[in-house]
Amino acid sequence: MQNPSSPQPPPHKLERIGRYRIVRPLSKGGMALVYEARRESLAGVAPRVAIKLILPDYASSDTFQELFINEARLGASMEHQNLVQIQDFNRDGESFYIVMEYVEGLTLRRAITLCMRNNIPIPMGVIAEIGRQACDGLFYAHTASDDTGGHLGLVHRDIKPSNLILNPQGVVKILDFGIARGRLMREKKGSVKGTWGYMAPEQAIGEDVGPGADVFGLGTVLYEMAAQHPLFNKKKPAEIKRLLLDDHAARMAATLDPSYGPLVNVLVRALQRDASARFTSAQQFGRALSALLPDPITSRDEVTRFYSIVNALNEGLPVPASSRSPHTGTGYTNASIGGQASSASGAGPLGLVVVSSVFGGLALMGVVVLAGAVFAPSLWNDTSPTPAHVDPPSLHDVARASDPEPDAVIAAPDSPAPPVKPEPPRRLPPSGSVQASQPEPVAPKVAEVPKGPEPVKVVVNRNPPPPPPAVVVAPPVEQVAVPPVAVDGVGLLTISSVQPAEVYVDGKFVRKIPLVRREFPAGRHVVTIVAQDGRRQSVELMLQPDQELRRVWDFDRAEWKK
Repeated sequence: MQNPSSPQPPPHKLERIGRYRIVRPLSKGGMALVYEARRESLAGVAPRVAIKLILPDYASSDTFQELFINEARLGASMEHQNLVQIQDFNRDGESFYIVMEYVEGLTLRRAITLCMRNNIPIPMGVIAEIGRQACDGLFYAHTASDDTGGHLGLVHRDIKPSNLILNPQGVVKILDFGIARGRLMREKKGSVKGTWGYMAPEQAIGEDVGPGADVFGLGTVLYEMAAQHPLFNKKKPAEIKRLLLDDHAARMAATLDPSYGPLVNVLVRALQRDASARFTSAQQFGRALSALLPDPITSRDEVTRFYSIVNALNEGLPVPASSRSPHTGTGYTNASIGGQASSASGAGPLGLVVVSSVFGGLALMGVVVLAGAVFAPSLWNDTSPTPAHVDPPSLHDVARASDPEPDAVIAAPDSPAPPVKPEPPRRLPPSGSVQASQPEPVAPKVAEVPKGPEPVKVVVNRNPPPPPPAVVVAPPVEQVAVPPVAVDGVGLLTISSVQPAEVYVDGKFVRKIPLVRREFPAGRHVVTIVAQDGRRQSVELMLQPDQELRRVWDFDRAEWKK
């Protein structure tokens, strides 16, 4: 053990820590390092592990030490096949370190990128099985207790593709509980922690979060696997927050390729703006995904075949042309994998291990080296459409500049401004005018001046007022006389649009989009969608008993998507 007063060796020269022999650095984040190491024992037995420790510059910080200790305590209290396990926690001189299981595999970030580049759709069964396993791990964490039986009250808060790893045996593991919310964690009210593009609406505005936030986060990951692009692609944080509060996520889920069938309805529910409208637990979410699968053995085999394909791509091996077909949602066929299942053991030219970070940024970079930093206080994790923190270059040449992470963990300052409360949804009346969206001016000072029985607000502003916004007059949605049809029973309507809008059926307002599996009497119906800017579109549908009709309108492209 080193002398407490002696400085820590440079990261690339570290040879030992405690009883562990350092093999190589795997990844470096903003506040922590991860190494591959060997635990040396008798008779030459030397199991492979991953070791995470705070960077020397931050090793003496009480704040980071407390976060690190909480991470270790939290990880040691949980043991589940879908969570990366913490095996040891100790101190060498001034350096705390966490020892974790070494996980070989590919992050979902890498898998999605490889499929996107090679035009390989991911089958619905693979997406559902990966989601089901992740739900199992999350439900275990959400209901976990400490050694005294006290409920930990955990919420991961950073579920994203780079924090989920798939191993060669088709098992999904969740990484990095470093910014998890729980009974053991202390933080100021209103702070925002997570990754823009994967946060739930309530999380993005600094409200208290529960398991529903992780349900939403996992929903964004499964959407990205199906669409092969992020839900909030290349959006800035302010725009993401606005879209979250406008139910954009659920509407986008409804526009997925129809070949994904029942998975679409599951994701629409998981991505609801209102947490109470989502699945009540990760377990319920997992059961909905399980209903889409044939049986556990077949589902695991399909995930294993999927891994063999993306692993072949990762190692630069050829993949059959039949797996590169245009996106149909069904993905490749079994025959398309013949002869391509390469061994998952041993690192390819770019490495085969994936590493997550402690304090974040350990960037799960590129092709992957996971020595799984699961439970890291990563307040500055990987990437985002708009990174709030840029990690330093990796210590090991495992990242590709052409494959950047699209998500970055952000954290609000210790003294954040009061969170922005979501505005209630604005209903477009059947008749009247709708104001086109304009940039919001700086809030002027307001003075109360008495006038009659009620005070009148007078704006006091030195700057000249901006020109009044344009007004679009939307003609009323008239009641539609629908000819009676001699059919009994009810059917289901699922109506959505890419843009924010309201839906009317037979001239009557039903709700803001999306309208999901709503029962209507069988027969002929006229459906009208009215956008916030006044644009509208109608379609006449013949609904049969026990039938579900699904329509999605894109105002910009002026087309219906079935």
